[in-house]
Amino acid sequence: MKARMTIATGLLAASGLLLSACGTGDDQPDPSATTTAPPTAAPAPTASDEPAIESAEDLVGEWSDPAAEWTVTFSADGTFSEDFQGNEGFRTGTYEVEDGIVSLVGGDGNTDNGEIEGEGIVFRLGTLTRS
Repeated sequence: MKARMTIATGLLAASGLLLSACGTGDDQPDPSATTTAPPTAAPAPTASDEPAIESAEDLVGEWSDPAAEWTVTFSADGTFSEDFQGNEGFRTGTYEVEDGIVSLVGGDGNTDNGEIEGEGIVFRLGTLTRS
């Protein structure tokens, strides 16, 4: 029994020595071991942060949403034509842009409004981007 106590005491003393060797003795971190990244500023606004569509003239051309199989062609005279799921000229009418909203006023009497977000126009059916 005395031998077991001697072994246990020896093991405790050895583990204490090992643990004390792991620390530097002071609680201060080594400044050469740590690096601090300099603070970064917010990125400056770029041209893509600004709305790409400000007037009806900015829409002229073909816009589409391939996932919805939907294409809208905006003409310079203020008219539009929609192709939907392979049906060309599915719907026609006039369009206007006001306060960030594109309104498609169809000859069928229905008006669809889409919100300009960056370089796209978000409608219920999908998001149109320039083709």
